[in-house]
Amino acid sequence: MITKSFYDLRPWFVAFSGMALLCLLIGLNTQCMGLFFIALEQEFRWSRALISGAFSVVRIEGSFLGPIEGFLADKFGPDTMILIGGVITSIGFVILGLVQNPVMFYISLLVITAGVGLGSFIPVTTSVNWWFKKHRNTGLGIAMAGVPAGAALLLPLVTILIEIYNWRTTAYILAAVTFVVSVPLSQVMRKPKVIEENNNSDNEFSDSHAVSIEDDFSLKQAIKTSAFWIIPSVHALNGFTTHAVYVHGLIRLTDAGFSIAVASTVFAVYGFIEILMRVFGSFIGDLIDKRHAIWIFCAIQGLGVVFLGLIPDTSESFSTAIIMAYLFAITFAIGHGGRGPAIVAIRGEYFGRANFGKIMGVGGFITSLTGIITPIALGYYFDQVGDYVIPFIICGLLTAFGGLLILFAKKPN
Repeated sequence: MITKSFYDLRPWFVAFSGMALLCLLIGLNTQCMGLFFIALEQEFRWSRALISGAFSVVRIEGSFLGPIEGFLADKFGPDTMILIGGVITSIGFVILGLVQNPVMFYISLLVITAGVGLGSFIPVTTSVNWWFKKHRNTGLGIAMAGVPAGAALLLPLVTILIEIYNWRTTAYILAAVTFVVSVPLSQVMRKPKVIEENNNSDNEFSDSHAVSIEDDFSLKQAIKTSAFWIIPSVHALNGFTTHAVYVHGLIRLTDAGFSIAVASTVFAVYGFIEILMRVFGSFIGDLIDKRHAIWIFCAIQGLGVVFLGLIPDTSESFSTAIIMAYLFAITFAIGHGGRGPAIVAIRGEYFGRANFGKIMGVGGFITSLTGIITPIALGYYFDQVGDYVIPFIICGLLTAFGGLLILFAKKPN
């Protein structure tokens, strides 16, 4: 028999299970994919525009899948979508291990991204949003700590696996791990029973976890508000720096003269700091106006990517280069870690829980636009000029501008 005390702890089980799922799925699809970027460039001698173009193509896919993911998560439940997404992601990594040409590489990323999209961010945040109200920002912060955990935990592990075996064998191992982990954890993410506000007295635990959807916005109502458009626009402007780091960050450090091991260590430090920010710093969004928290963290995140762009070559000054690298890791982690939960939680605060997945998904179409532009634009610029300085600075400034834009997102009635 499930006791009341266990039921009261259920939201926290959901949050930490969400953390594990995001660590695995998004960690492998973002931070760790930079290692495969380097391996493919070394083995096949493909241009960076060609390789990074795959990341832009999958964001086009993601922009169309986003609204669908939200509708599916609301209709069939987060647990079902996480299960399906985990299986598809596993298949994608098997295809990645078989890559022999650019077409196969593009197909593998399309399959991986489809699985990760269906089974990670939207269903996880939808489930957490359902289970939390008072401590929503904290719950989302814990779950979303899984994203930097991918850099802190998986990135060093995948680096070791590639060095011990090779990138193909590593892809097969990741396929197996994804399947084994995502299947059982998906069952934890079921949303709570919806209980009408005027008829909740029959449920033993209705005081703590009954869900009222009486005043929640429908998707049609939300679209008519300015906040619906401003929030994903801010999220999109943040995407310039996020995608710059996820796709080109590791190789930017190796270009500066750092070994893959040192570059992975820098990203691991960023990951650990961001975990702390999301777990322990996310309460800031529960204490102050989330808009103020978002614009401050956006500015810090943008500054971090400027540091990354300005790192000198280690042959010129190793001490300066390593200091700049860790300044990037610290500032980007603080900004990205603090901004992430708040920009998701503000949607739940403004629009409610009943249609959270749909609202996140449709807004994701806007958010994904910078994910389409940034990877291939930076790859093309590097192929032509040979460095990342100017585009990284521009990305940082655009993210900082997005922070100011959030101040115009008023809570709708």
